[in-house]
Amino acid sequence: MTAWKVFHVIFRLNAPIHIGCGKSGNLQRTYPFVTGRVFWGALTARITRNNPEALQQHGHRAYRLIGEQIHREITYTYFYPAVKSSLDFEVRWPWEDGFAARHIRTYASTALTYPEQQAEEASLHEIEYLSPVTCDTVEQVYLRGYVFVKESSTLEWQKALGQLQFGGERCYGWGDVETILNDEQTATPELFDGHAKFMDDDLPVIRLSDSSANHLLAHTEANCCQAHGQTEPLVGREWRSDNDVNRYAGQHIAFNAFCFRPGSTVASLPCQFQIGKYGIWKTKSPH
Repeated sequence: MTAWKVFHVIFRLNAPIHIGCGKSGNLQRTYPFVTGRVFWGALTARITRNNPEALQQHGHRAYRLIGEQIHREITYTYFYPAVKSSLDFEVRWPWEDGFAARHIRTYASTALTYPEQQAEEASLHEIEYLSPVTCDTVEQVYLRGYVFVKESSTLEWQKALGQLQFGGERCYGWGDVETILNDEQTATPELFDGHAKFMDDDLPVIRLSDSSANHLLAHTEANCCQAHGQTEPLVGREWRSDNDVNRYAGQHIAFNAFCFRPGSTVASLPCQFQIGKYGIWKTKSPH
């Protein structure tokens, strides 16, 4: 059995954040949380850029090598919006009533043509984003989640946490976060205020508790889970510079799994899930 350390991590959201989940007309939709794949991508990029020796030795291939090392040594939950209460940081689950009205906004823009200086045809688009403050009470929004690290890991992931940027539109300053909590959790295995419990195994195992109201807290492989809710394929674009074809930014299409979306409800409790690559859950049979 592998020994894992559990870290409770909270980011302050300093700018709008857009985690792409498809397009509807000219609206670019967003997930209302940070997926494991987005967290992995941001962490991979920052650790690699902080390692000039690896870049000098391997070139762009260093990103893929370090990304694979992260898969072996680190895993994580999804990161959910939270607001600061009198006692703690209270998670605002996206499937609760009123979430979108409080946390989701849109931004519209268009490209211009020159010298006419008029809107370019078919370029109007609107981007959904998770707001850095609540839309009604203007409270600061945070991102709350957990990171599981092998005790033997040599990755300088904690240094990288303070330099992360998540999601799309980053060249405009979106996705900027600030680490305000990164504490090792040794006293209790409970996660998200008792909604789930951590169990040590070869890969971290999550056990849903009664207080979770049966809600899945990450994308979960549909072929091994009895649940009710929306399903979707997890597909992403990657930059694989060492490919023979499709080797430039966004040309490589990676399929991860066909999953139930977070917020789907499992048929019954208790149930256990193993956390795999990109934070995706897979049903684990109890011993």
